[in-house]
Amino acid sequence: MPALQRVELHSKKGKLTYGTIMAILCIGIPVQIFPYAWIMLSMFKTNKEVRSIPPTFFPTEWHWENIPSTFEKYNLGQNVLNSLLLCVGVILLQVTISTLAAYALSMLRPKGSKWVMSFFLGTMMINSQALAWPTYIMFTNFFGMRLIDNLWSLILSFSAWAWAIFILKSFFDGIPKDLLESARIDGASSARILWSIVMPLSKPVFAVVILNTFMACYNQFIYPLILLPDSANWTIMVRIYAIQSSSSATWNQIMVLLGCATLPVIICYMFAQKYIVQGISMSGLKG
Repeated sequence: MPALQRVELHSKKGKLTYGTIMAILCIGIPVQIFPYAWIMLSMFKTNKEVRSIPPTFFPTEWHWENIPSTFEKYNLGQNVLNSLLLCVGVILLQVTISTLAAYALSMLRPKGSKWVMSFFLGTMMINSQALAWPTYIMFTNFFGMRLIDNLWSLILSFSAWAWAIFILKSFFDGIPKDLLESARIDGASSARILWSIVMPLSKPVFAVVILNTFMACYNQFIYPLILLPDSANWTIMVRIYAIQSSSSATWNQIMVLLGCATLPVIICYMFAQKYIVQGISMSGLKG
């Protein structure tokens, strides 16, 4: 715990601070987890039990068939695949573009790099929802190609987020310059230094960028709804909204949809948790 060193824990003020933090966590963590636990357990209830008053937390009978029957009824396989293809495509492009841009701005420092960084930071002030309609118009004729109703329109739209460049550049700035200069003296090119030194040292921050990019793409609703008018190309979030708006969906089926949509994010976080904690710790110690 960087903010509360071990020496401080033995003092009265340190113990009080530690106790306050633990009390907040003991209250806050269950409050944060409860909605997810409710959704996951409601996946296995009957529609009547989900709507019952007073509500039941655990199912009285576990209906495991709710999941396959819901997927079969609404044919969600293609929507899940669309979401995963979108996330993979955006992550590959986003990480590649952001890494090269951040490395150039941090290590190579070309002329005008401060103005370029200021421009990137300025784009973060613009509400992304305000750009949805101009984006739609742009992709109706993108260099002679109509990309509307194509996943490439979303992949290209989401691959230019400036926040990833800002995070990576801030991390690259903290890498010891002596290490890079030693590699350059030994004859390593800029590309070799990036691939063999900078990227291995930056695994924690890459995990943070990848997870945030995945969550941002996976949870997108407005852009997929506008750029993918054909229901066959919808992502899972747009599909869930359409099902919720219809009168054919029951509440236990809606819980199945919400639970299955949340599961990939939880799995990704579990796999990347180690690197995320390292990234946060290193960011807190740096500077």
